[in-house]
Amino acid sequence: MIISHRHKFIFIHVPKTAGSAVSAYLAREFGPWDLQLGSWKDALGNGAKANRLALISIFYHVSPLKIAQTLIRNHSVDSLAGLALSRRFAGRLADHSSASEIEAFDPSAWKQYFKFCFVRNPFERAVSLYNWHYRKADTRPSFSQMLCLIEAGAAEKERINWKSWQLYTKNDEVVVDFVGRQERLSEDLRNVCDRLGLPFDERFLTRAKANPRRPDIRNYYKPGDRERVERLFGAEIEHFKYRFPE
Repeated sequence: MIISHRHKFIFIHVPKTAGSAVSAYLAREFGPWDLQLGSWKDALGNGAKANRLALISIFYHVSPLKIAQTLIRNHSVDSLAGLALSRRFAGRLADHSSASEIEAFDPSAWKQYFKFCFVRNPFERAVSLYNWHYRKADTRPSFSQMLCLIEAGAAEKERINWKSWQLYTKNDEVVVDFVGRQERLSEDLRNVCDRLGLPFDERFLTRAKANPRRPDIRNYYKPGDRERVERLFGAEIEHFKYRFPE
């Protein structure tokens, strides 16, 4: 999630929609008081630097010992930016804050700034979410079982960060100015940059978390799973006319 006061935009990071790549790209253009939560490792790896807000947060919200150890190891404290900012804004904003949460945090920015997000075909996104959520698990439920857990209301307990439509809508109405699609990431991010007067250079649009061997999502779907995804993401599927990949 980003609130950029320099360039007057708000980016809502919907999980598993190339949001880290978008954040890492935009972070290169940050002003001193621009706020980014999440994706700092990707941003720093893409040439961004901790700005004034991040540096102040580091020295107020990270222990002197950890700062000293990081300085000795890295000759910089930039790698602590994500930790410090998450601590500073805990309980108010997070990596994947919703439109309502961001508006409550900064009503003036919400009213005046250009607001955007990216979405992805929910049938593909659900598989990406499954593989990402259980990437470090010794044992994992099946894809079908994950969908059942979400349908049963156990997502929060299981820390499955599945919501998308709910992040950029209110009362089922889209409240951002632009919704890009992960399927045409370069084209749509270029349009955003043009709108904001920012340069666009595809060399810096990294795919740090991309799977070089994209799985065939049809192998994950068992009887009943399509219907489960349609129930969970029905509003998004209908609004953007997404269909199951054939």
